[in-house]
Amino acid sequence: MEKCRYCGRIRDEWDCHGDECRKAIARALRRQRSGLPMIPNVIRNEIPPDATADQVINVLSRQRLRARRGNEERRERKAVEDGEED
Repeated sequence: MEKCRYCGRIRDEWDCHGDECRKAIARALRRQRSGLPMIPNVIRNEIPPDATADQVINVLSRQRLRARRGNEERRERKAVEDGEED
């Protein structure tokens, strides 16, 4: 048994989770078509409830840098893809 990468439930090779799983797969394919990873990397919940201001600033700046790099990579891919169509 393994965990379904789309809906997160435990399943075997032949088991499908019906509408819930199909909706998750459709959402993943839409993300892929728009240039995003099929499964989002969850960044939330990195800040502990009793965090100091320094810890919050460090986590937020790291998240911002990660997002900026992802956006730059997406723009580069899009520029290459747009250049190939001409």
